Amino acid sequence: MKKILENWNKFIITESGLSRIYGHIMEHDSAILTAFRNEYTNAENYQRNRELKAYLLSMGYGVTKVDGSYIENFETPQSIEVSEQSFFVSNRSDSPGFFEDIEGLGQQYEQDSVLIIPMGGKAAYLIGTREGNDFPPFGESITVGDLKMGHEDEFMSRVGGRPVVFKEELETYDKLSKNSRWAIKKLLEGKSN
Repeated sequence: MKKILENWNKFIITESGLSRIYGHIMEHDSAILTAFRNEYTNAENYQRNRELKAYLLSMGYGVTKVDGSYIENFETPQSIEVSEQSFFVSNRSDSPGFFEDIEGLGQQYEQDSVLIIPMGGKAAYLIGTREGNDFPPFGESITVGDLKMGHEDEFMSRVGGRPVVFKEELETYDKLSKNSRWAIKKLLEGKSN
């Protein structure tokens, strides 16, 4: 657990995406979260993530996919990397309810925690979003440190086998085609946030 606290910031970004992601982190509050859970099938997890992305876009946030990774048994011969699709989310409209929205979606999608990155990338923290979870406890936050890009560690993101690569552009609701906006509305019909 000490590794989480010391090394949340395990991002290697391609040169073309580095300045964009860095810019988003420096100019807006950001977060990283997912809807994946081990108890669901792969198909169910991807459907849950589609819904999560639809919620985020409909709330006006910028979203880009990242592959979140965790190395179980870190620094032992039994180490194995486990990954899941996650989202980097930018509060590009500086909504005052951003942190509460992210925390609420973490609870809705049964996540142990979500990573909150305050504007500027300083003092990022995990907030517990699952009752009964011991790290971090539900509703409690644990500071994990400041942004440092380019470090491979126990917790990181990977794309194409390379430690954390973010997509170049944030996807936003207002940039979507009419058909994509319609699809988001249909996907969320009958769902409560």
